[in-house]
Amino acid sequence: RMSTSKGTVKAVLSGDTVIVMGAPVGGPPPERQITLAGIISPKLGRRDGATKDEPFAWAAREFLRKFCVGKVVTFEVEEVVASIGKSFGHLIVDGQNASFALVSAGLAKVKSVQGNNPARTQYHEELSQLEQQAQAAGLGVWTKEANAGANSVRNIITEFDAKQVLEDLKGTPREFIVEQFRDGATCRGYLLPSFHWITVFFSGVSCPGFKRSEDADGTEIPEPFALEARYFCESRLLNRDVKVLLEGVDKYNNFYGSLIHPAGDIGSALLKVGLGKVVDWSAKFSRDPAELYKSERIAKEQRLRIWKDYQAPTRSATAAGATEFVGKVIEVISGDFLVVRDMAVPPVEHKIALSSIKAPKLARRAEEKEEPYAWEAREFLRTRLIGHRVTVGIDYIRPLPNAAPGQETERVCGSVLEGQNNVAVALVANGLATVMKHRQDDQDRSLYYDDLIQAEAAAARDKKGLHGNAPPPRRHINDISQSSALSQAKQMFSFLQRAGRMQGVVQHVVNGARFKVLCPRESCVISLAIAGIKCPMTARKEGEAGEKYGEDALQFSRAMCLQHDVEVEVLAQDKIGTMIGRIYVQRRDVGVALLAEGLARLTGRDATGEMEEAQATAQIKRLRTWERWDEEMEAVRAAEQAMELVELAGAETTEVTVTEMVDAVTFQAQSAGAEQQLKYIGDRIAAANLPATPGAPQADSVRPKIGDVCVAQFSEDQTWYRARIEGRTGDLYSVLFVDYGNGEKVPASRIRALPAGVPPVSQIPAQSTEFRLAYLKAPREEELAREAAALVEEVLAENHGQVGCKLEFKERSGRVHATLYSKVTGESISSMLLRAGLAKIERRAGRAGGADP
Repeated sequence: RMSTSKGTVKAVLSGDTVIVMGAPVGGPPPERQITLAGIISPKLGRRDGATKDEPFAWAAREFLRKFCVGKVVTFEVEEVVASIGKSFGHLIVDGQNASFALVSAGLAKVKSVQGNNPARTQYHEELSQLEQQAQAAGLGVWTKEANAGANSVRNIITEFDAKQVLEDLKGTPREFIVEQFRDGATCRGYLLPSFHWITVFFSGVSCPGFKRSEDADGTEIPEPFALEARYFCESRLLNRDVKVLLEGVDKYNNFYGSLIHPAGDIGSALLKVGLGKVVDWSAKFSRDPAELYKSERIAKEQRLRIWKDYQAPTRSATAAGATEFVGKVIEVISGDFLVVRDMAVPPVEHKIALSSIKAPKLARRAEEKEEPYAWEAREFLRTRLIGHRVTVGIDYIRPLPNAAPGQETERVCGSVLEGQNNVAVALVANGLATVMKHRQDDQDRSLYYDDLIQAEAAAARDKKGLHGNAPPPRRHINDISQSSALSQAKQMFSFLQRAGRMQGVVQHVVNGARFKVLCPRESCVISLAIAGIKCPMTARKEGEAGEKYGEDALQFSRAMCLQHDVEVEVLAQDKIGTMIGRIYVQRRDVGVALLAEGLARLTGRDATGEMEEAQATAQIKRLRTWERWDEEMEAVRAAEQAMELVELAGAETTEVTVTEMVDAVTFQAQSAGAEQQLKYIGDRIAAANLPATPGAPQADSVRPKIGDVCVAQFSEDQTWYRARIEGRTGDLYSVLFVDYGNGEKVPASRIRALPAGVPPVSQIPAQSTEFRLAYLKAPREEELAREAAALVEEVLAENHGQVGCKLEFKERSGRVHATLYSKVTGESISSMLLRAGLAKIERRAGRAGGADP
């Protein structure tokens, strides 16, 4: 009686022989080779070409492989021949007898019955009938077609130029049949349809292997988990339909690549279950090295298999006394070196080198040459970190043996996290720094070293930054802040003054009110002093005493401005070429901030109402330079100078259309005749065919920057208008529609660069102008301010927004003061507010003459 068992077909050796395996119990399962009884298929030739395939041998093997590999089958053992170590039997797959299927397809012949074993004759009659039918139909080996047999014989290619094959196929997955697994990460098989016999090492992956014993028989001794790793791959890929992506080749004609299965990449799967390790040097071949490192990290964290004794890296013994601290980044010195101020009381500044990475060097002197991408690396950190809260973990501390007397003797190296993001990893991932190579026993390394290696592999694969062939964009910056560039500074003054508000970056803070600012669009570095204020002076030389609160003003401006993105406005220029103007950080006037803290005083020139209010508040609180204000009050009043005004005597009353009311005394309005310009601008924008649907894809989008003049889509009518970027909150940008004076917050999808053909503001100025009611102060109390605004809104509604306007004077800063009249009653809005007790007259020494409000 035949014994019946179940198992899974692991491999198909030929058209009539398979390997069946049982269920795994504590390791790889038992296996049994079964040769189909009662039939014989054509024999396959040797891979080395010593013998050729018999006709239809490969077709028979492929038929049986696709019929049963990887499937759970029932096999009946008919006979075991111990002398040759073979078991003969029948294979039942999904209710079908494999022998019947082969004979029916003409891919096997029926053996004649020999001996007295009744089991041998059980299926003989049925097989014989099927053979006769196949023969009559001319199927397979019974074909009557000329050359059909010869054409079915494979031509196995074992000698070839591997580099040429890689060049021909690189980047294109090809069909591949795995015939052997030497270990979990190395396989051999046929590349189809060419039948190249190749060896493939998995890119970036190694598994435990096998060593030959020194005994005469040369038995293979598996390393720990070697058998499990090989079984893991064999049970999933051996003889299966897969594709191979060849990615590299070594000098021995061995290929490095990835096996692609519908379930995923087997290399990542091996790493994820702890049966392999990432090989850094060959990971560069992989199409996705980041995924390999990620998979290995999972196994490490769970201590799976080969990682069962894994211990996460700890801080170096040299840094044992330090842990981590939270602070704010106040300066980025280079792409791998920054200054962080901790949250201690008093705060302490720490210079931190980013662990285990190296960024290109900046030029520190005129004669030095800057390395490629050095500026980009520093800008990457500056724009991301300056002024932001970070967590610093000290990884190790290295001595600086060649330090000169008075200089630092050690370098603190750490990992800087912005939220959960390691900035060093981000820097490396963008190709702006490289990873230092540490010895295996070197514990002075980043705790995130694996992440850094993974990020570098991905950057190299994508040819980013330092890993690419393209040089960084060329920069040409004209430094007119130096005393030697006085003539150039004077030549550029008019250009900078006409430019209005410009984007800039504060490179250096000289004192509380004087800065060195890079203006990228204007390609220059300027020296800028804040107009209308004076700060206490700091010491000019070491050992000298500066003025009281001079150092406080310097540190305040340094914390607020150094390396921040700012807006600057040039109003005038002094004799030594220093620009005089205003500087804004996130729309906040730095001069006002200094005055509010009592760290500066007004000089009487170019002062604004906001600056005067800030100083008055500091005086009342007796802050810093105003700590003795009571004693000085009379002297201050006597020395107060009139604000320089430009009178507009004889100005006629014109008509304006108020488009936006900021508060009860401040408006945005369009002058008479603006309709024609607005129509022209609108027609030019319409001709650009911008999308009408909010959030449409941005084919021509640019990253919006504060101060940029662009076009933005107004939410109420879905129409595009000229606008200026005023600020950003999260994913929303604050824009001011410059021709109408109103603003709103919009996403980047509703912002476009100014289309070609749409006139910039330098060609057609903004059609909306800010007006302020002359000689009037709005109430500070919130309730009165609401009442005043309601009164003005009522007057504007009554006049349909169109009111009479008489210009009174301009401040040097450009602000226009005017008297507005109701066209219905003829009365000025200022008179209405004063009569209702909702405004006060603004009294200034030396006030310019004008209409009585």
